[in-house]
Amino acid sequence: MQVQAAAISLGGANFVVAVVGMELVTNSGEADMAIERLAPTFGGVPVVLMAQKEDTSPVYYGDQDLVELLGDVPVDKMPWQEYSVK
Repeated sequence: MQVQAAAISLGGANFVVAVVGMELVTNSGEADMAIERLAPTFGGVPVVLMAQKEDTSPVYYGDQDLVELLGDVPVDKMPWQEYSVK
């Protein structure tokens, strides 16, 4: 499985933002399981899930401190790459 994600370093925190569907970020149980599945792919660093609304504005799910750090980061400026998830 492939996932589009961006490795981010902000405010002294290293984490990954992974693109998922809106149905996942709005279901906390499923979102938590997805974060657990993705974490080993990224060396165990924290994972924040991101979906986009129809107007392309982001919706994040994950650690609230990390989500707050992302508030001023333009999505199109994140270093997106494709990753293989095992």
